Order: sequence, then structure tokens, then C-alpha cells
Amino acid sequence: AETQVACMVVVMVMAFLLTWLPYAAFALSVILDPNLYIDPVIATVPMYLAKSSTVFNPIIYIFMNRQ
Repeated sequence: AETQVACMVVVMVMAFLLTWLPYAAFALSVILDPNLYIDPVIATVPMYLAKSSTVFNPIIYIFMNRQ
């Protein structure tokens, strides 16, 4: 049971990083180079990924928790 919970936590952390890392990279790149032009259509993809991260935790919990 503890192994299963540890696996679930690892999956949740990986999902968090996968959804928030592109957003953080875009934000950091704009801070480091203020003249950088990023197409608005491309810039919305990391935003939607980051906002969808709140949906992934309950889904992961439902499918990986056997109680």
C-alpha cells in the first residue's frame, strides 16, 4: 500500500512539473529578454496547460487510489 501511495505521489509531482514547467520557462524567457516576441497563439498553450493542472490531481487520485 505504501508503494502504491509513493507511486501516486511521484505521478502527481511529474504531472505538476509537466504542466507548470512550460509556463515558467515562457515567463522566465520574457523576463530575461524583454524584447523577445512570442506569438500569442503559441503563448496560450503553456497557460492552458498550467491552468489544467488543477484538473489532473483529482483524476490521478481517482485512478491510482484503490480505497
